[in-house]
Parts: sequence; C-alpha cells; structure tokens
Amino acid sequence: MLSKIPKNTGEMMASGKRLTTSTLSTVDATVARATAEANTYIAPLRTSVLNRFPILFSLLTTFGVATTFLGFEKIVSNIAFLDQQPVLMLILGISILAATGTLYKKLS
Repeated sequence: MLSKIPKNTGEMMASGKRLTTSTLSTVDATVARATAEANTYIAPLRTSVLNRFPILFSLLTTFGVATTFLGFEKIVSNIAFLDQQPVLMLILGISILAATGTLYKKLS
C-alpha cells in the first residue's frame, strides 16, 4: 500500500499550495473589482435616497433601536433571578459596560 504513494509528494504539495494561492488571489481580485463596480452604481442612489427621505430613515432607525432595547428588556425579564434582583442586574450591566470599554481602549 505504501508503494502506491508517489515519491514526489513534497513537490505535489507545493504545486497544490501554489495553485490554491493563485486561485484565491484571483477570486479575491474579482470580488474586490465587483464590489467597487457595485459601489460606483449604488453610492449616488444611496446618498440621494438618504437626502430625499431623512425623516423616514430617522424614524426607521429610531424604531429599530427601540425594538432592540424592548427585546433585550423582555428577554432579561424572562430570567427570574435577574427579574427579582434589579440591583444585581444594574451591577451586572455596569460591569459589562466597564469591561467592554476597557477592552475597546486596549484594542484601539
């Protein structure tokens, strides 16, 4: 069974790696070019729609933020332990905000 393995497996692996790298480079360049083309067509339309309907976009954004917060509130209120301990919920929330703020400072 071992006699069927070609002796130049190192060369085959290197060739396969080069082919994979070449293919990925081609795909990456194609995706970048397609994205740039799409942006050239969509960007003017996007800015004109945003400029024409600012109140609509403001209302949609407000609705999205409000429903997200309401969803979080409903999920947390379904957790009996947190619902019965609002001080613990406050401490947990402040701790999470402090931890993510510290992490944000360290990463940037």
